[in-house]
Amino acid sequence: MKAVVVSRHALLGAQQRALAELGAEVVETTAQYDPDADNPRWKAQGIDAVFTIALPPALLARLCEAFRVFTFDMESVGMTESEDAARAWCAEAPEVRSYLPAREGSHRLLEFRGVSELRVQIQTTRVWSVNG
Repeated sequence: MKAVVVSRHALLGAQQRALAELGAEVVETTAQYDPDADNPRWKAQGIDAVFTIALPPALLARLCEAFRVFTFDMESVGMTESEDAARAWCAEAPEVRSYLPAREGSHRLLEFRGVSELRVQIQTTRVWSVNG
């Protein structure tokens, strides 16, 4: 399947392996997603799927209308107060570990767990009406 990866970060080795084993031919990697510009362009290129880590629900809904959408499941496993400690932790399993800056001076430790296919279903419940 022809795929796009939407991520601001370099893929971990295990994420690259997952893409290969899922048969994803990555033809583009981008840090941003603009549904009005990207959806028609990607459709014209024959893109079948989009892989991402985290996008706002409204953007995920727009993606799911047009493509199969997969997420890289990243589990937050803790925090550390120094970047050196975060790097040392990642070095123990660089294929699956990463970190992101969190609060001032702290770093969120993340482990890649797998890939999930996303389906968005929007349900509405009227909670107020003009006529009571």
